[in-house]
Amino acid sequence: MSRRRPWAAFFGAFGPFILGCAFVAGGFAAIILGYFGVSGTVYVGLQLPYLVSGVAVGLALVVLGSALVMTHALSRQSRLLRRLLAEVQSAEPLDSQGSQGLNGNGTVLVARGGKWFHRPGCLLLEGKSTRRMDSREAEAGGLTPCRLCDPVVPAEA
Repeated sequence: MSRRRPWAAFFGAFGPFILGCAFVAGGFAAIILGYFGVSGTVYVGLQLPYLVSGVAVGLALVVLGSALVMTHALSRQSRLLRRLLAEVQSAEPLDSQGSQGLNGNGTVLVARGGKWFHRPGCLLLEGKSTRRMDSREAEAGGLTPCRLCDPVVPAEA
């Protein structure tokens, strides 16, 4: 992310969502304006331009905006699902005791100044500087496991 233009990174990530919301709001506004135009006259011939311009354009904007919002939501969910599937596929097999290790040697990641420890690849650590730490050392140091990635610390044998 650029230090000069953080808004550009934000709009790049949430642009379709913001644009979709603006289209939906504009569509509803066009429908309301079209209704007020139609309700102001009793002649059908004078009502048609309001119906065409207000309601038809308003419905088109609402449909387009809804499609943008749904596309944004589904693309974010598919990226999250791909990350989770990649993490599951790269997970280690069960050891002799039937528990799954963290990453072989029991190391976890801790963000600088953080109060939680995480598995490698946790979504909460993206863009943060981290340090590696032994899982038992992290738990002994008063750090709590992340609620998202749930790094299980093996029990003492």
